[in-house]
Amino acid sequence: MGKAPLLLVHGGAGRRSMEEDRKRYLDAVAAALDAGAGALAGGADAAVIAAVECMERDESLNAGRGSVLNADGRVSLDAGFMEGRERRYGAVACVARCTTPVVLAHRLHRDGDFGRFVAGPAADQLARRWAIAVCEPQELITERARERHLRKIAGEAGDDGGIGSDDGPIGDTVGAVALDSHGHLAAAVSTGGTAGKTAGRVGDTPVVGAGYWAVDGIGACVTTGVGEVLLREGTARRCVELLSDKRSAAGAAQAALAELRDHDADDRGQAGLIVVTATGDAAIMHTAAEMAAGWVREGQRGVASHQWKHGSQPV
Repeated sequence: MGKAPLLLVHGGAGRRSMEEDRKRYLDAVAAALDAGAGALAGGADAAVIAAVECMERDESLNAGRGSVLNADGRVSLDAGFMEGRERRYGAVACVARCTTPVVLAHRLHRDGDFGRFVAGPAADQLARRWAIAVCEPQELITERARERHLRKIAGEAGDDGGIGSDDGPIGDTVGAVALDSHGHLAAAVSTGGTAGKTAGRVGDTPVVGAGYWAVDGIGACVTTGVGEVLLREGTARRCVELLSDKRSAAGAAQAALAELRDHDADDRGQAGLIVVTATGDAAIMHTAAEMAAGWVREGQRGVASHQWKHGSQPV
């Protein structure tokens, strides 16, 4: 089959200045790697869901409880999942009562033939029907997120609500990709979106092709960055398509990220992604200031990096 089964995880691209926060994000990525690696024997699907669900349960990341708040002071969650065998996918957007939306997205990929992308109250109702963890909307809000939101309203946050700041989660998305022992590929993503976003806004995360893409025999990719830009370019699918041109994982990642930026100073075009090929070649790459990510191959010790301040990490 080529290389051994492989899992890659990222906790979001952005910027931080405090080493204590960097350690917190690194610990979250390391925990997700452990969770995904423990499930990798059950296949790529199980591995990416276990990893992303673990990050949704970590309040220091921008997914699940502890996510950034909308302009209206509420939490709104998006998630997506795709498997490479049949290219079946599932996605949810504007979720307000489900604590693990990636689990709901995974269920939709299997049971949502005429509703694989469900938004708002209908998605929350499905979570309740399928006995997936639900809560009251206010339970998704942490005190840290509320305080940051109030500072932003008062004009004290010191940032534009983009992909990370010194006051909140480091990135707008968490994600995972995996290759299993049967050669199957999968991708999963989850996010609380951009701080202060308009209620009802949907970014790249739940949109198949923009935030995630997986095709057996070629590769799987997930992205992190400004959703509107990633949506415009269909970056996850674009990266996997570039693999079809016989590019390496690193080459495809670099080219896909380069297409996001209109010029060198284009901050909105700064982003990151993780990608794995059908042969086990893989890359972690970003043009944003920093990105927390890591990888583990079956039978090898996993590597979870600090926030890389350079553009890539060998896998």
